[in-house]
Amino acid sequence: MGIGPARWTTHLVRIGLLGATVAACSSRGPERAFLARRVPVARLDSVLKAADSVRLPLAAARALLGVTAESGFAARAPHDSMTLAEIVTWAREEQARKRQADAAASAAERARQDSVRKLLEPLLAVTIVKKTYLPKDPASEQYEDYISLAFAYENKGTKPMRAFQGDATFLDTFGDSIYSAHLKVDLALAPGQSRREPARIVRFNPFRVAHQRLRDTPLNKMKLVWETTDVVFADGTRLSLAGDHEAP
Repeated sequence: MGIGPARWTTHLVRIGLLGATVAACSSRGPERAFLARRVPVARLDSVLKAADSVRLPLAAARALLGVTAESGFAARAPHDSMTLAEIVTWAREEQARKRQADAAASAAERARQDSVRKLLEPLLAVTIVKKTYLPKDPASEQYEDYISLAFAYENKGTKPMRAFQGDATFLDTFGDSIYSAHLKVDLALAPGQSRREPARIVRFNPFRVAHQRLRDTPLNKMKLVWETTDVVFADGTRLSLAGDHEAP
C-alpha cells in the first residue's frame, strides 16, 4: 500500500503530482505511461492539472512543477511537443544550468566588489571631531534627547569629488562595535582638501544599547572605522560597490 504524499504546498496537492513512497510490489505502469505521453509543451500546465490520479517520484514532480512555474518556459523548450519524460530531463538540465549561471554571476559580482573596494579604500579619510549629548530642553522647544556627531572628510585621491557615501562604525577599546551608520555626504572636495560638515543629529533612544554606549563612551576611547561605498566625482563619473555605474 502506498503512503500518502506529504503536503509541500497547496498547489502541489491540488494537481496531485507529489509522489507517494510506493512499496516494491506496487505497479509503476501508470507512471511509465504518463511519462511516455507526448504533449504540446505550451499546454503542459493544463496536462498536469488534469493528472490528479497519477503519482510520480518526488524529484520528477518537482522538476515538472518547477518548469511550469517559470514564465516563458515553452519558448525555451527544445521542441514544441515532447514526452513528459523528456520534459523532466530537460527541466533538470535547465535547473542545473541556472544554478551554475547563478553561481558564476555571484562569483563575478564578488570579484568586482573586491576590486572596487580596493580602489575606494584609499580615496577618503574620515574622522569624528566632536560628540555631544544634548538632553531634552522644553524651554528651548527641544522635547527629545539627541546625540550630536561632527565629522571631517579629506580627499586623499587625485580627482575632485562631488559627493560620496559610506559606512561609519564606532569601536570601543576592545574592537567591539558601539554604533554604526550609513552616511551620505553631499560635500565637494578637491584633491588633498579637508572639510568639516555641520554636525549630524541622532535621536537618542534610551532603550537601545547602541545609543547608550554611543552617549556614554568618551570620544578618546572610541575608534572610527570608515568604509567608502560610493564616490561621485566632479567630472560625473562614479565608483560604487553597487555596480551599474561608470568607473573613473
